[in-house]
Amino acid sequence: MKSTKHELNRREFLSTLTTAAGVFALGMTPALAAEIPLFEHKGGRVGISDRAYRKACERARKLTEQMTLDEKISQLGSTSRAVERLKLPSYNFYTGEALHGLTRETPVTSFPVPLAFAASWNPGLVLQMYTAVSDECRAYDNARNIGLSFYSPPTLNLHRDPRWGRCMEAPGEDPCLAATIAVQMVRGMQGGHPDYLKTTACSKHFICNNTDHDRSAISADPDQRSFWEYYTRAYRATIFEGDVFSFMSAYSSLNGIPCSASRFLLSDLLRRRWGFRGYVTSDCDAIDNIYDPHHYAATLPIAAAMAVEAGCDLNCGGTLQNYLKTAVNQELISEDEISRSVTRLLTVRHLLGLFDPPEKVPYTRITLDVVDCPAHRDLALEAARQSLVLLKNDAQFLPLARRVLKKVAVIGPLADMCHLGGYSGAPTAHVSPYQGIAASFGIEVHRPYIAASDMVRCDGEIRLQYSSEGEMNLGSIGDNTWAEFPKAGFTGKTEFQARVSSGANGGTIEVHLDQLDGPLACTLTVPKTKSWQSWVNVFAPLNDITGEHSIFLKFNGTGRYLLNVERLQLNPIAQATPTTAGGTEIVFKLGCTATRKKDDAMLQEAVDAAKDADVVILVCGVTENVDREGHDRETIGLTGGQPDLIQAVYAANPKTVLVLSTNNSVAINWEQQNLPAILCAVCAGQAQGTAIAEVLFGDYNPGGKLPCTWYRSLDQLPDFHDYDIHKGRTYMYLEGDPLYPFGHGLSYTTFRMDGLKIEHSALGEGEKTKVSLDVTNTGNRDGVEVVQLYIAPPASPLKRPVKQLAGFQRVELQPGQKKTVVFELPYTKQAFWYWDERAESFVLQPGTAKILIGNSSANILLTGELTLEMPKKVQGDMVDTVAIKSWVLS
Repeated sequence: MKSTKHELNRREFLSTLTTAAGVFALGMTPALAAEIPLFEHKGGRVGISDRAYRKACERARKLTEQMTLDEKISQLGSTSRAVERLKLPSYNFYTGEALHGLTRETPVTSFPVPLAFAASWNPGLVLQMYTAVSDECRAYDNARNIGLSFYSPPTLNLHRDPRWGRCMEAPGEDPCLAATIAVQMVRGMQGGHPDYLKTTACSKHFICNNTDHDRSAISADPDQRSFWEYYTRAYRATIFEGDVFSFMSAYSSLNGIPCSASRFLLSDLLRRRWGFRGYVTSDCDAIDNIYDPHHYAATLPIAAAMAVEAGCDLNCGGTLQNYLKTAVNQELISEDEISRSVTRLLTVRHLLGLFDPPEKVPYTRITLDVVDCPAHRDLALEAARQSLVLLKNDAQFLPLARRVLKKVAVIGPLADMCHLGGYSGAPTAHVSPYQGIAASFGIEVHRPYIAASDMVRCDGEIRLQYSSEGEMNLGSIGDNTWAEFPKAGFTGKTEFQARVSSGANGGTIEVHLDQLDGPLACTLTVPKTKSWQSWVNVFAPLNDITGEHSIFLKFNGTGRYLLNVERLQLNPIAQATPTTAGGTEIVFKLGCTATRKKDDAMLQEAVDAAKDADVVILVCGVTENVDREGHDRETIGLTGGQPDLIQAVYAANPKTVLVLSTNNSVAINWEQQNLPAILCAVCAGQAQGTAIAEVLFGDYNPGGKLPCTWYRSLDQLPDFHDYDIHKGRTYMYLEGDPLYPFGHGLSYTTFRMDGLKIEHSALGEGEKTKVSLDVTNTGNRDGVEVVQLYIAPPASPLKRPVKQLAGFQRVELQPGQKKTVVFELPYTKQAFWYWDERAESFVLQPGTAKILIGNSSANILLTGELTLEMPKKVQGDMVDTVAIKSWVLS
């Protein structure tokens, strides 16, 4: 054991490093950091009132003062322990995730993922969605006391590089669009009551955690301008415009300092500069990572002390609860610093109304009737519709005319999968593209398998939980446990198939008939897969079994958690071709799997089905087997045998439309060049199949716009770990033509923009101007156009954005209808300003800026000019005096 004196000196040295080196690297000197006053909101505050906040703080402080040191430390884990003598109940600060719906078993409503609904460019829709999500969260807590503190939304590590495994969680690549959407996510989750929080949202992963496979050990080293102009903006908006009450510190380091140990990030920036009022939680085990693998702290007690001193109040994990007492005994941290964190946590619990009579808290009246209610199902469908983006439509190939179609071939590995994406609940209603297409012809698809949700009974800790593939699965399966399934017909069946996953070491599944110790039909071997949601099929032969039998699965292996089971299937399957009364055939073939190499037999079946079809609908994409939490992509194209399938099917029948049911952007260069129509559906929620069918057959006119750039190849991107945004990242700095530009999306109707007017020709400090234009629907269908306003800055020797989004409006128009769109541009608009590394503040380049209006970043239709005048000399830190307002409004 090292001496206390040595550890204390090391702590002081590292704390100085935390405040100095990391702060200096990002343009905030130690002296300046110390001088920044606590921020005070002026004017109206969003969310919780100052009065209610002060009252909750005082109640929390008094409660904290009554606690012993051990009792205080017991509060600093994701499970805060009860203090019975003070009648303080335990509390679960990790209720779960609510990224795009509550992550629970049925019933629940599952909406599109953030990368999907960001394509709606509709902040009002986002607010509606997260109001529905928080309604369901409150309903479950009121009925079952599950907790009200969530570790998402929003994820604000933006889509700067499509290789990142968690791109689906972020609302796009642009800080203006992402900030606008994230604020509505927070407002929907936390509610609008001045005295009480509905739930707590969590802005994460703070900050620059944009690689995943090495996130626990890597350091992101952004330059100052990238940090202030790009990476911080969306986070900051969730404080100033959303009043978010929880932040999560990232696994990674920032300029060599673990984010969970960075006083600059968690105290100087979040609280002193931005006025954050809530608590900071670490990512799970991130405080432990300060010690290993970051090797930034010599011991775990030092790591625990560093985190709390820096401003991390809560540990997802047990490091604080296990090691803070030792840290106090070694004089690494004071009890007062621990009390500060406890007070912050208890303040939020008071604001949630957990210590008040239920009748005083408005949200306690929400009942389980709201969960998966018809209104929420309708909202999920509308969100799915608005998330779809029409990427290509040559010669008006779409929409398809149902009445003339006699045979429709639906082909592809994702066609019969309701692809929900990561952190998904298990909705009762979930519609795959194949189901949606068939239903639009009046056909109900017969499923040839036994779903996990059909389970009759089980033992042990086995439970039904959600699956990334849109269904339930059996989880928490341990050694020597079992589950019973209903009777199934075995006559003529030669193979037993199960869809399984295992993040552990796998195991075996014995299949017994009629009772647990009944005849052994077969034994399945489950391998270790890439994760708990990385699904594979396993097979075992069946020998001469006839009749109907109940199915008993007996699980064997080593460990508490062995594997998950999603579905069972007896092969061969009778391939019936459903038809409508009108005679239309819907033929479904897989063609290939999403990740494995080409299978010649499967490919030939698909080609044969396509040959004489009136139209082929291919459904392909990237799944969580390729990119997900903890696993980044190495390539950005379609995986497995999908490219071969698409080309072979197109060769057999050029009347082929591609639907991308994907969790991320994909480089589909051949497909863009050859196929007549391409529709993008990024993990569009439980109603995705219905929405896709509505767009394909013209029942709904798509209006979505891409929230990120789709690159042609990795050659257009810098090194994955390079955080300098100026090196060709995003539409703002990309050199060359992308596959699809940011903001791109087609419609079945046409629009005209004209009549651009800029109220003032010049803009000075304290002033604002209006930009207006007319938008007309010149086609013959109702439609939606997203008017996008970009700013190109004045000429400068610095590398500034080619253009930067400064505003947008989603406009619904009937045929022939015209509407006037008005934008307001204040002098403080962030797109006018840039970070000056020498001045360590935001500055404005005077000169002529261009006002650009278009329907994508690459399709500018109207152009105007605006002269920016030199700002008056500002004393002190410009960020806190002038430019800070631009961040609020941007």
